[in-house]
Amino acid sequence: MRVLVLTETFPTVEHPGRGIFIRAQVTALADCHEITVLFPRPWLPGVPSRWLESRARKLETRTPFSDVLPVTLKRPPYLYVPRNREIRSRQLAALARRELFDSGEHYDLIHAHWLSPPGLAAIRAVADAPIPVVVTAHAGDVYRDLARSAYRLTARTVVGGATRIIAVADYFRDPLESLGADPDRMRIIPNGVDTRLFRPQDRGATRQALDLPQECPLFLYVGNLEPAKGVLDTVHAFFSSAPEKARLLLAGTGSLWTDLERQARHSEGRLILRGWQSHESVSQYLAAADCFVLPSYGEGNPVTVLESLCCGTTVIGSAISALTALIKPGQNGLLVPAGAVSELGFAMQETTRRRWDREAISREAQSRFGWITVAAQISSVYAEAVAECRSRSGMERVRRS
Repeated sequence: MRVLVLTETFPTVEHPGRGIFIRAQVTALADCHEITVLFPRPWLPGVPSRWLESRARKLETRTPFSDVLPVTLKRPPYLYVPRNREIRSRQLAALARRELFDSGEHYDLIHAHWLSPPGLAAIRAVADAPIPVVVTAHAGDVYRDLARSAYRLTARTVVGGATRIIAVADYFRDPLESLGADPDRMRIIPNGVDTRLFRPQDRGATRQALDLPQECPLFLYVGNLEPAKGVLDTVHAFFSSAPEKARLLLAGTGSLWTDLERQARHSEGRLILRGWQSHESVSQYLAAADCFVLPSYGEGNPVTVLESLCCGTTVIGSAISALTALIKPGQNGLLVPAGAVSELGFAMQETTRRRWDREAISREAQSRFGWITVAAQISSVYAEAVAECRSRSGMERVRRS
């Protein structure tokens, strides 16, 4: 079917790591659907577009994508006012309406990522038109933004107006239902993983390719270097409890970079910083590591954990809902209370003592999170939404006649 995907987040040359999971999803869906991605270009008079997202950072190490997307990508400009979701939602709705009804293209469905602004914009764009709306609730729009009363009102409109809601984690179910989401119209579908890329690899060969020491336990963190991700907890636990010959590698950028760089210079090689990494490089680092560490204070459905497990690499995570749903203590990793540095250190010690079945970890994760499985689930939701919308339209025509 023809699907219009509406999003404010998608990888660009300047920021290739932002929304890479959406890029991966539409690429997987393109095997069985004709996908057009409407990813408007932010515009504000006199302001460079790369400055309009406060979290975006242009980094020297980032490079353009070399491959060609199997989808149509459209980037019309829209008035982007940071932190003003209402203005952006109306702008996005106007652009989506134009694409749906004035472009000469026929679309069977619109799929918006995040409840707001794109989700609300999709609801507004179709108005009373017989076009189903699927909205995916990802992470922060559920576990963080719903704490704000104004956002809750917006989210209530979205979950009430969408034909189907996709939530990437099961623990989103209760907060969405508290907003009035119909349980029969909600589907839990996790983020997906490219299992051709994220798979077990020869550890020695990958370490050699990455210029990493061969004979040492290697702990890895990949992501934003921010306190909320538990990065400082990881560093403190590592230096206080990890075996002396172990190494901790941090790959990413963020506000902690300068302080961590200073620590790395005085760590005698035990703390390694590698900066932002491409998707392909991340797969190598995960395959080279003995353990991935994410003692975060809040997550949705963290893709790096899914990727780690698909590589057969164990995970130490904080005992928050997002991670307790993924980590089975003793089977594919360990859980510790968020903020508990001493327990995190003990877990680091424990992972080096245990023998982990990397092949079994990878096999189970790939069966759950591989894109073939996830794309099929999303396609099923599309079919449900289209069938329901056509049924409602038929009933409406009967009533009018």
